[in-house]
Amino acid sequence: MKPDHRKRANLRDVAAAARTSVATVSRVLNDSGYYSERIRTRVLKAAEKLNYQPNLRAKSLRQRRSNTVGLLIPNLLNQYYTALADDISQLLHRHGYQLLLSSTRDDPTIEQAAFLQLVGHDVDGLIWVPTTTNQKLVDTVLSRRIPAVSIVRKLEGRPLPTIVFEDFAGAQAATRHLLQLGHTRIGLIGGDAAHSSNFDRLQGYLKALKDASVPSDPALIKMGPADGNRGLLAAEELLQLPSPPSALFVASNALMPQVMTSLRRHAVRIPDRISLICFDDLEWFMFSEPPISAIAINHTLLAEAAVDLILDLVQNPGELDEKPVLMQISFELLVRASTAAPGRGS
Repeated sequence: MKPDHRKRANLRDVAAAARTSVATVSRVLNDSGYYSERIRTRVLKAAEKLNYQPNLRAKSLRQRRSNTVGLLIPNLLNQYYTALADDISQLLHRHGYQLLLSSTRDDPTIEQAAFLQLVGHDVDGLIWVPTTTNQKLVDTVLSRRIPAVSIVRKLEGRPLPTIVFEDFAGAQAATRHLLQLGHTRIGLIGGDAAHSSNFDRLQGYLKALKDASVPSDPALIKMGPADGNRGLLAAEELLQLPSPPSALFVASNALMPQVMTSLRRHAVRIPDRISLICFDDLEWFMFSEPPISAIAINHTLLAEAAVDLILDLVQNPGELDEKPVLMQISFELLVRASTAAPGRGS
C-alpha cells in the first residue's frame, strides 16, 4: 500500500524523524523546558521536512482557549470606531489572537444578542464599548469569569476594568480656549448624554463656563443620539436663535459633517462669524478651509492599552479578583485657523 502523503504529520512523526521523544519535540516547538541545541536543530529540521503544522484547535481545547477576543462597538460607519477596530485587530494578531467583531448600533437589544453570541463562541476575552449598563450582561461576565474591558464609555459603578479618554478635561480645554479668545456665546453640539463620554464632555464644557463666570444657556446646548440628521438640525437651531453663538464646540466627530453642511448652507464664514472646534481630530480637518481646531485623542494608544489589559487578564485570571482599574488616555489641544476672537477672524 502506498503511503498517504496527504496525512497530516503529528508530533509522533516529528519525534520519530528526529530520533527523540514526543515530550522533547513538544518542548522544542513550544520553546519551553530544557533541550540541547543539537536536539533543537534535529527537531526543527524534521518538522520542516514533514511540513508539520500544529493543530491549533486541539491545542486550544487542551488549554481551554480559543485564541479569539470579541469586540463590541456601536457603529462600523463611524471613522473613529473603524480605525479603533483595525488597530485592535492588528495588535491582537501580533500576539496570536484573532478578533471577532460586532456592531451594536447603540441598540440595547442588538447589544445583548451580539454579546451573548460572542460569549457563545467562547472568546477568551471581551473588549466592550457599552451602550447601556445592562446588569444581565455584567453579571454574565462576572459570574463566568470572562476577562472583559470596558472602553470609551464607563459602565455604572465601573464593575469592569475601564479605559476612556480624558473627556471632561478635553471638553474643558476646548471651551476654555474659546473663552480665552473672548467668546461668551458658545454652542455645544454633542452625543447622547446617557453615555459617560458625552456626559463628561458636557460637564467639562459647563465647568469651563462656570470657572470663567459665564452663565450657561440651555438654548445653546444640543445633546442627543448621533443618528439621522441630528447634527444638521442642532446647528440649524443654534443659527436661528435670536442671539446665535459666536463659537461652536462639536463634542462628537460623527456630527461634524452635518454641522459643516449647515454652516455652508447658510454661508457662515469660519471663524469670522463663528469659531469652530471639535472633540477628536479627523484627518480631513487639516485640509479643510480653514483648518479646524480640535481636541486630538490618540486612538492607537487606546487600542494598545485595551489589548495589553485584556491579554493580561486572559493570561493571568487571578487578576479578575482585583479592583477594576480606570485608565484615561490624554489629549492635545490643536489650535488651527477655525478659532479666533469674535467677529475679527484671523
